[in-house]
Amino acid sequence: PLAIFRAGPASRSVRSVARRGAGERGLRSGRAASMENGQQSYSRQGSALGRSLQRAGSSLTLQRASTLPTQDKQLRHAATMPITHDQENLRPCCGGMWKVQQFVGFVIGLTCFISLSVFQPIKDYPSANAMLGITLLCGAFWVFEVGPIYITALLPVVMMPIMGITSSEIAAQSYWNMIQMLVIGTYLVDIALEEVHLPRRVVLKLLLITGVVQPALLLFSFMLLCWVLSMFCNNIAVTLMITPFAIEIMSSAEEQARDLMASDVSSSDEASDEGFVDASIEEVQRFSSGLLLGIAYSSTAGGMATLTGTITNEVLYGIGKVPDQLSYSKWWVYAAGTSFATFVIGYIVLYLRYCRGLQLKTLTREMFEQEHEELVKEIGPFSRDEFCVGLIQLLQFLLLLFRPSIASYFISPYGETLISDPTLAVLPALLLFFIPSVVRPRQALLAWPDVHDKFDFGLLLLIGGGFAIAHGFSESGLNIAIGQGLAGMTESVHPFTLNLMIIFMTSIATQMFSAIGTATTMLPALYAAAINAVHNPFAFVLPATLGCSLGFMLPTATPANVVVLAKSQELSRSLKIRDFFCSGLPLNFLVIVIGSVLTYFSGGTAFDALSPFPRWACDEGVTCLWVPVPGTVNSGVHVLSQACMIRADDPDATTCRLWNGTILNTSAYLVM
Repeated sequence: PLAIFRAGPASRSVRSVARRGAGERGLRSGRAASMENGQQSYSRQGSALGRSLQRAGSSLTLQRASTLPTQDKQLRHAATMPITHDQENLRPCCGGMWKVQQFVGFVIGLTCFISLSVFQPIKDYPSANAMLGITLLCGAFWVFEVGPIYITALLPVVMMPIMGITSSEIAAQSYWNMIQMLVIGTYLVDIALEEVHLPRRVVLKLLLITGVVQPALLLFSFMLLCWVLSMFCNNIAVTLMITPFAIEIMSSAEEQARDLMASDVSSSDEASDEGFVDASIEEVQRFSSGLLLGIAYSSTAGGMATLTGTITNEVLYGIGKVPDQLSYSKWWVYAAGTSFATFVIGYIVLYLRYCRGLQLKTLTREMFEQEHEELVKEIGPFSRDEFCVGLIQLLQFLLLLFRPSIASYFISPYGETLISDPTLAVLPALLLFFIPSVVRPRQALLAWPDVHDKFDFGLLLLIGGGFAIAHGFSESGLNIAIGQGLAGMTESVHPFTLNLMIIFMTSIATQMFSAIGTATTMLPALYAAAINAVHNPFAFVLPATLGCSLGFMLPTATPANVVVLAKSQELSRSLKIRDFFCSGLPLNFLVIVIGSVLTYFSGGTAFDALSPFPRWACDEGVTCLWVPVPGTVNSGVHVLSQACMIRADDPDATTCRLWNGTILNTSAYLVM
């Protein structure tokens, strides 16, 4: 949803095909006999069993590279909807529209909704049953991609008014608010970066200046660039911009190895030469897999460090009263340590698995120089357009980072803050349409047709659907019912254990389903549980949001994984599920443990998440009262005043409950 990298004119794709074709012709001419080997024949031609296994794997969301589109326009949507865009899988259900798993998701979602609406297990809040049914229906449709995830996001605005939960006007407000404006501002700058090809030029210059040709250093350079860029841009956009360039480099390296095989095939020492070149090709293919995984993992790691770096962080921005306490700088303090740890651990894991002992003799500085010459031929030398877009990107980042200080200068006579993140994100984006381009005469740096082609407006609906569900929780009373159910489970749990459990559960859910579906479903529920369990909401939603980014083991867990999986089809050896699993398993385990430790302390530093229930989270006069009653809360913390939650079983709201279970009469504390 995103700024998309275009590899350049059609000549680049033609050149890639020609490279592979030339290598294959040389291979056939020199080794016709060995090409008949059973394993190679199977890998090139396939078999009925292989195709069946491929379909079966895809049906279990264990996506195969060959089932995804490679064109950027289709891949932009496949990054968030890999099941829907599975091209080769059988679709036996609903007139050929659905795969089996989509039909299963439809049945599960509809069954949950009907059962909860009919049997109504939540007696105190009848509307909560319908809201829970709508939430499970949307969750099932999101997880199994019964329909486009953006269309599923519209179900709440249709079903909540019909079920009497809230009005259409209130439900529709969730789909257009300050968060959507923040997303628009950041994505416009991402699109401009793609249009001027700045990231591609930067990585080429970096490689030429440093003279990097060693596999370990090349992997580190690509991962470092993706990690840093993902803090400024959305991580999906970064993956789409950098992956095609990495594939070009590795295709060139493999082409040289195959050309060497073709030229040496008639030499007197044919056997030894073929063995050497065979090993060279295998080493290039092995490193290519590690490089693509490195791009995906580092982009995900960088995205978790900023509020606009990944979609799941943006979902958090619309949950309850959390946005009032969030800022770019606070989130950076909270997540930067875990982001850096993920980057370092990811590099170590990939180095040990793919780079150790490699000596890629076909990866030379001359190849990078050739790539740079081709870039200059295609888009020209470094231009003022690239310079201006780079400055605008930096300006946007700095404005969002220092928003608290900037906002202090814009206060209304009534003490209201007038400027927040959406204004600071859109301001630099507007400059793109008013600065003339020198590369495209009579046009601005960014033209509207480019925005129309590359901006995924469905993303705004997806985020709005999550906000609508969160609003429905409070309107129906489902938040109170969930909170009461979880209150007893969390009272005796140590804060660190709770932090570890939440990160672990959301990370596992992300592997099984997807980061976006997990975030939009779980964050509203966890926020509601924290409020009604009289716990600090940050202790629940912060680790959950971070955990939604820890999806490294399966290709459909995060959008970045989907992108590199699909793009790997352009290589002679595409990525396999085992590549993700074998590399992602140790990475996930280590990051969950280390991230839990880091966020436990950084959450207390940045958001005071270890403190008792804060006053800002108390919806005074509605579900909560802030009473001047001293007492002990949260494992021995002594306070002079605390929250008192109005009891759900008291229709007149005459009593409320403290954290320790003490019941108070609200008449003494209500302001008349």
